[in-house]
Amino acid sequence: MTATAVRPEWGAVPEQVRTYIEARLGVAVSEAEMCGGGFTPGLAARLLLADGSRVFVKGIPDEHPMRSVYQAEARITEALPETAPGPRVLWSAPSGQEHGWSLLCLEDLPDGNPDVSPGSPDLRAVVDTLLRMRESLTPSPIPEAPQMADVHGSYLCGWAQLAEDVPADLDPWARRNLGRLAEIEKGWLRPAHGSTLTHGDLRPDNMVMRGGEAVVIDWSYLSQAADWCDAVSLVPHLILAGHDPGSAEAVVAPLLESVPDGGAVTAFAAAFGGYWERSSRSPAPPNVPHLRGYQARAAGAARVWIAHRTGWV
Repeated sequence: MTATAVRPEWGAVPEQVRTYIEARLGVAVSEAEMCGGGFTPGLAARLLLADGSRVFVKGIPDEHPMRSVYQAEARITEALPETAPGPRVLWSAPSGQEHGWSLLCLEDLPDGNPDVSPGSPDLRAVVDTLLRMRESLTPSPIPEAPQMADVHGSYLCGWAQLAEDVPADLDPWARRNLGRLAEIEKGWLRPAHGSTLTHGDLRPDNMVMRGGEAVVIDWSYLSQAADWCDAVSLVPHLILAGHDPGSAEAVVAPLLESVPDGGAVTAFAAAFGGYWERSSRSPAPPNVPHLRGYQARAAGAARVWIAHRTGWV
């Protein structure tokens, strides 16, 4: 995948951190391949070890503001049951230790992200993974996980804020329908309540193939919700991959049987669209120069999706 984050090279990682990692591995690192996907600026490296084996290590300094995200990922990934399609955790190291970093070591997954374009054989693997997530993560293996609506509800929106000061470059369709978009964007909050542990950021680049299986990585947002929420959140990414809205929804149709009504899905689409539309106009975070461009493209996909569902012109 094309690099989307600016990450430290292995040699730029502090010596005490590299020493600690090798001590935990019990073998020296021979080569390090930096991974540029995702939108966080921490270490992400596939390590070739002196004994010929490989592992994946990610981490971030304790003083970094995104430290809690890395700590959450370690906690959630370690709690996934064996039946869940997540990566195998080899070890983790929380913050507050002498090496000064939060670290997570996972199995190496060499096969790359799934191809979710129309007609790809990987689509079947992605749907199978979503079904396994629903089955293995209901009820949540972390029962105290907060509701997704409580975690994301305050910021997964944006149309109402945009209506207060309409951007000059706002898409004409969005401008014409801004009031209606603002009216529905919170309509997903109540229907989304549920007991399934959710990923909360399901995208093709947060999946890696392992043989014929799609493994879900980057479990960074602790929440639980209705069992359809992760599947619905994948739809705009399928549109970005070349699907029209109808075929994108058809891909995840086996996961949508429990949706209480179509209005919940439309509201979820509006919530994502508003969030991306608003966020794409913010300054780029440090060392994450490609995030806003991705959000602008995702906002475009969400607009196409919402128009398909509502028939608004």
